Amino acid sequence: MPGLSGDVVASLSNDGRAEIIARVAVAEARRRGARLRFLQVVQDGLTADERADADQSTFRGAVRALRGFRGIPCRFELVTGDPTPVLVDLSRNASVIIVGDDTETGTHAAEACRALGSCPVISVPVLR
Repeated sequence: MPGLSGDVVASLSNDGRAEIIARVAVAEARRRGARLRFLQVVQDGLTADERADADQSTFRGAVRALRGFRGIPCRFELVTGDPTPVLVDLSRNASVIIVGDDTETGTHAAEACRALGSCPVISVPVLR
C-alpha cells in the first residue's frame, strides 16, 4: 500500500535535470511502495513568462518520468527560493529525499539535508 514507508520527496527545478531526478524518484517510489511528492523549486522574482517556462519544464519532466507507471500517488508543491528548509522539514516523514547534485550551483541542499535531515538523501549527478 503506498505511503507505508514515508513519501519519496523529489526537488525539481528548471535546470535541465527535472526529468532525470523525477525518474529516480519514480523508481524509488515503486521500490518502496511509497507516494511521490514533487517539489517544484522556482527562483524569487521570476517574470510571468519565466515562471510559466519553469512550470512547464518541471511538470513535463515529472509527467514523462511517470509515463507507463500507473497507480503511483503523487502531488506537486511549489517552493520559491532555497528549498533546503522545506526539504529538511519534509525529511521527518519521508523515506528518502532526492535532489540534484548541486555542488556546482553553490546551494548545497543535498549536504544540508544529509546533515540536518532525518532520512537518506539521493543526489542525482549532473550528466554532461
